[in-house]
Amino acid sequence: MAVKITHLTSGQQVRFANADGARRYAEIMGGGVEKWRFTVVPGDQSSPLAPKLSVPVVNVPVWRMTSR
Repeated sequence: MAVKITHLTSGQQVRFANADGARRYAEIMGGGVEKWRFTVVPGDQSSPLAPKLSVPVVNVPVWRMTSR
């Protein structure tokens, strides 16, 4: 199930395919989950019949960070 997270201070929105990815992004890149509001995105947003969001959402990939 897709999840959209919104930063409580800046209003930045990021959409993820699942809640695990959203939590991981919030913890690693976003300063912690307490700084984000999590919202379940109903249905498939790529479908032409799906309702459009009023605010554009940016999909940001999260890369696995490893130390060498």
